[in-house]
Parts: sequence; C-alpha cells; structure tokens
Amino acid sequence: MTPDRLLDLVGRPGGPLADAALWDLEVVEAGPLTPSLHRLVFTAPGLGGLRFQPGQDLMLRIPREEDAVVNRRYTIRRFEPQRPAVTLDVSLHGRGPGTDWVRSAGVGSHVEAIGPRGKIGLVGDADWHLFVADETGLPGVLAMIEALPAGGTAIALLEVDSAADEQTPDGDNGGGFDLRWLHRQGNSVPGDVSPLLDALAGTDLPGGSGHVYVAAEARVVRSVRAALSTRGLEAGQISAKAYWRRGVPNAEHGEPTHDD
Repeated sequence: MTPDRLLDLVGRPGGPLADAALWDLEVVEAGPLTPSLHRLVFTAPGLGGLRFQPGQDLMLRIPREEDAVVNRRYTIRRFEPQRPAVTLDVSLHGRGPGTDWVRSAGVGSHVEAIGPRGKIGLVGDADWHLFVADETGLPGVLAMIEALPAGGTAIALLEVDSAADEQTPDGDNGGGFDLRWLHRQGNSVPGDVSPLLDALAGTDLPGGSGHVYVAAEARVVRSVRAALSTRGLEAGQISAKAYWRRGVPNAEHGEPTHDD
C-alpha cells in the first residue's frame, strides 16, 4: 500500500478522518450474540487511545489469497478504554469474505483495521431522535441511544428476523427509550422496503426539532429518506447510511455498490 493510499484510508491531518488509525486487532472474545448477530471483542496495542464517537465504524482489512485484502466496515457497538477493548456485532445474513472471516475468527485471531471512521453521530441539539434500522444498523443505533444525554427522547424502528434478535440498551437515561421491534418471521426477507416504511408511516413524530438516523439496505434507506421528506423533514435533519445492497456484494472498499 502506498503512503498516499494509507493516508486516504486512515485520514489526513486536519481532515474529517484525522482521528482514524491503523490497528492490529486481536480477538479476545468470539461467539453468537443472537441468531442473526455474531459478536467479536478485540484488543490492540494502544487501543485505549482510540477516539470514538457512537455511530462510527471500523474498517476491517479481511485477508484474502495471495496477500490481498478486502475491506469491510462494521459499526462499533461498544468501546471500553480501560480494558481496552472494542466490540463489533456483525449481521450474518448472506455470505461473503467479511461474514466468512467473522464466522471463522476465534480467540487469538488477528486482523488489521482502520478507524474510527464515519460521519454519522448524535446531533446534540435535537429535541428528539428517531432511529430507523435493520439488524446491520442495530449496533450503531444501540450505541447512540446509550449515549443520549439524560432525559433524551429516542424512538427506534428496528427490523429483525424474530424476537430472539431483540436487545436492550444498557442503562436508563431517565427519558424514554421507545424501541419498536419489527419481526420478519418469514413474512418478508432482509432488504424488503415494506416493514420499515410501513412502521414509519404509522409513527407520529414528536413536536420540536428532531433528527432521524437511517441505517439499512440501500433501497430501504432511499425509500425512508423520501418518506421523511414528504413529512416535512429537511435534508439536514436526516443522517442516512446504506450498509448493504440486496443481491450485490459490497465493493472492495467496504461500501455498497451504487445503482447502475
């Protein structure tokens, strides 16, 4: 990798990714969290200095044949600076180099990672927060909900396979965590637009100025953004990220491929 390419991945001084670094991660815990999510806990030399904001991710450099790598980005679920350790909860729907590596990783496995990366995070001056996500966005949603200031209001529309995939945020901020779980249970498949779009249509938005965070399949994200716009939300009130695109592997840089 050339020095310029490494700077582009890690972040140039003063740029939006200036806090990112290259890490040699070692797995210290590995195993299923729910039927759809697999948890990996990593440590690394100097990891206690990670500068992380809830909602950011790590880009794992998944090893391939002949010293090649493919990049896959996973949102950080939890960071424990004193331990130090970082937790990634990875959705296992579909197969690919990222999920294959996650399934096979055990205690002692190593992988390079770059991060933290990502520009989506809590908007501190919002009166309320609405989260719309499938299981790929769930780790970031839970991390951001747990970071809400005391009394903060959060509504979350969360699509998963079944009740076995539900999770509870840590702590209680004294406000309201209104988590609304949507179970596919064979009635739809991951990436269908209807579950989250229908749930959004049935959700009354609180008064005041709020912010919406959308994290799901690419077509779902596009449809939810359009629906929010018709309800009067401005572009600056919506933080949206497509985590994957149904039927198409993510590109080698870790992001979903664009529509043709």
